[in-house]
Order: sequence, then structure tokens, then C-alpha cells
Amino acid sequence: MNIRLSWNFLTDWQSAGGQEAGAYADQLCIKDSHQLPYLPGKSIKGLLRDAFSTAMHNQWFADMPTNLLALLFGDEGRNGLESQGVLQFSNAHLPAAERAYLAQQPGLSRHLFRVLHATAINPDTGVAQNSSLRAIEVAVPMQLVSDISINSHHPHLAAIPDWQQRLPACIEAVLPLIDAAGSKKQRGLGLVEVNRLAGD
Repeated sequence: MNIRLSWNFLTDWQSAGGQEAGAYADQLCIKDSHQLPYLPGKSIKGLLRDAFSTAMHNQWFADMPTNLLALLFGDEGRNGLESQGVLQFSNAHLPAAERAYLAQQPGLSRHLFRVLHATAINPDTGVAQNSSLRAIEVAVPMQLVSDISINSHHPHLAAIPDWQQRLPACIEAVLPLIDAAGSKKQRGLGLVEVNRLAGD
């Protein structure tokens, strides 16, 4: 079973990898082999886990197992080793047609990014603090797509009754709880609408 999601970014967004680029920016977006932005599957997994956690806290899935989060997303044991969950997440990329076009026109990919500048202001004087100017590379608003698949060989599938029929609807139900993605969400970046694409 495959569930395809649309990530419609409404504002500039960033998925940072800790890379610097000298005078260009203090922090860069992560990019794929064609220098295109993407949202890592690990980030998507965390966003969905948080959404499910909120839904369960509000008893949306009261009849599901109490350990649903661990079953779906895995769990970190006391020894620090993480067990795999039933759900598997791909990275979110630009749609295939756009990626193919940009791969043939590599010079155009630079237009998917811009640099934002910010500085810290001294609240007492109203003057910029010394050495506080920062520049970060962000991606412009765009639509990405990602896939969620189910590990049909997972040993704990039997613990989720009627999983094949119910999980897609449960995933779709929690998507409105995700309203931002990527780095620096607390600063207004990465506002997003997530939807399940029809036909999946």
C-alpha cells in the first residue's frame, strides 16, 4: 500500500543540513544530487508522529492500541537502539515532471532559493548588536510530494486491527494538524498545507 502526500509550502522554507557557504550564507538548504530542495523522510516521520500524538491525546483513535505510536513509527529502547515502525517514509521532492525539467536546465534551479538576512537588536538601545547579522538560504514556496508505505512484513502488524483499511484514513485525518515543516518553524518559515493526493 502506498499513500502519496502533497506538501504545499505557502511561505519560504528551509531544511538545513548545517552547511555554510562563506559570504553567501551562514546556513544552506539541503539539496539532492540535482541541487534541488527536498524535505527528508526523517522530518516527515517526526511531523506525522507529532500529529498522531496530538490526535491520540484528544482520543481520536480511542479504540486503537495504546502503543500505536510505537507500532507505527518505531520506538527507542533503553539501550538507545530504535526499533522500526510499520510506516516507512520517503523524502519529499518536487513532482517528477518538474524534477526532470530542472535536471535538463540546471541553471534554473538557483531560482528556487533566496537568502534572508536577520540581525539581533539591542532592546535597550534599538541598535543592531555587533556581529549578529546572519544570512540563511531558504527555498521559495513550492509543492513537494512524498510517499508513505507500509512494511507488510513487520512482525507487529497483527497488533493493529484492520490496518490495511484503517491506516490511510487515520493518516489523512491527522494531516490538518501539520501546519509547518522544516527548520526555523518558530520564526515563520515553512507554513505548509499537507494533503493526501487523490488516487493513492
